[in-house]
Amino acid sequence: MRVLLVYNPISGRGTSCKLAGEYAELFLKLPCDVQLIQTEPTSPEQWLRPTLEFNPDSVIVIGGDGTLRQVASVLTNTKIPLFHIACGTENLFAKSMGMMISPESVIATIKQGKTKTIDTAHVNGAFMILMASVGFDANVVADLAKHRGSSITHLSYVAPILRQLLNWKPPTVSVTVDNKEIVKHQMGWAIVANSKAYARGLNPARNADIADGKLDVMFLPLKGRLSLWKWIRYMKRGIHLHHPDVVYIRGEDVEVKTSEPSPWQIDGDPSGIESKVNVVCNPNSLCILE
Repeated sequence: MRVLLVYNPISGRGTSCKLAGEYAELFLKLPCDVQLIQTEPTSPEQWLRPTLEFNPDSVIVIGGDGTLRQVASVLTNTKIPLFHIACGTENLFAKSMGMMISPESVIATIKQGKTKTIDTAHVNGAFMILMASVGFDANVVADLAKHRGSSITHLSYVAPILRQLLNWKPPTVSVTVDNKEIVKHQMGWAIVANSKAYARGLNPARNADIADGKLDVMFLPLKGRLSLWKWIRYMKRGIHLHHPDVVYIRGEDVEVKTSEPSPWQIDGDPSGIESKVNVVCNPNSLCILE
């Protein structure tokens, strides 16, 4: 059995390096043929694609959701199964897929080799697994990126959140799903979700299914910064989808326009400033171990 072990050396403030060594030893004892590589700041097409000539039976990713997204972007449509040993800040993918990181669980998963396929998506051509959005969260993520160090914790978000609370203005948004306009020039927060997982357990698209071939689109109308807290309270209680002002629909092809160029985030990472974004679902495109 051939295992490709990919780790991000800065994830978990260095924890990923320690885990990579420990799991490499465990896999060698199975025995497995193990190749260990670390991520690089360049495109994963450059440093990961050539290693697939190793023909791994599985790829194990050690790092956060950003690391996972890098690796998964290369593995789509390859039928090589992926597993995430999470050591990032939120670890949304591993939590949503029930991926346990204890050595016993990981070894059992590798031995059993049971797989399933899930959906992915592209946002203006950029790869997405979990969700993309324009609104307060995207502004916070963009703010954090300007001030972050080599690694982050939940405390790293405090200052960006406070800065955005003082300066953020909700964008004016129009949303079209499968050629049907569902929101027209309304101020608010738009989320396109492939998974129900979201930071701090808010789960705005709490009914999303990562393997249903659809994207869940949600729009929350806002009158200003302060009205954001109403929706956050509702999401914490899990009742926001019952509110009559919420727009919630599923589709395969989503277009979101903003009256002015606005920051976007993909899977918790900044993805640039755009005035028009197209999100397209790629059904059954990623194989994972379960």
